[in-house]
Amino acid sequence: MSSGNDGGQSGPQQHENGKHTYFCPHCGEKLSFLDGTIVKMDGVLESESFTVRTQFFLPARLGHYGAIVAGNVKIEEGTKVEFHCFNPACNASFTSTYDDDLAEVRMVDADGQEYVVVFNRIFGNRCTFVVNWSESKLVNSFGEHADDYLDTFERPLNFFGAV
Repeated sequence: MSSGNDGGQSGPQQHENGKHTYFCPHCGEKLSFLDGTIVKMDGVLESESFTVRTQFFLPARLGHYGAIVAGNVKIEEGTKVEFHCFNPACNASFTSTYDDDLAEVRMVDADGQEYVVVFNRIFGNRCTFVVNWSESKLVNSFGEHADDYLDTFERPLNFFGAV
């Protein structure tokens, strides 16, 4: 279990059982399933000789890590996953414009506040960041690898490819 570090700032309010609602930042497709406890997205794994596309099911609770991967796909620590919207009409990449190791999705908390949740794309690296959407301000971080990326959030934030 990871502990949060919010620097004394107010972060998202969790639903009962720690649930939030997650959305594709491009098309608005709801990514939350199983009563809001799971976030579903497509993942693409590539090498020089093959490409595999499968579904990933991630815990929705902030600071909790792990994944269920569909099919017989086994992922080794250190593998970089390209996360995408599972909506075939969208299929947008969730890779962050701030760091190629990070992905980002939209989250709405129990009070209707919007946030950007940024998480690591490298399997086994545990870090999650919560940024207040309207203020473009980091409000919380989780995971033992979070310190490796904190300087990313000291620059002016510009999520979802906006200019």
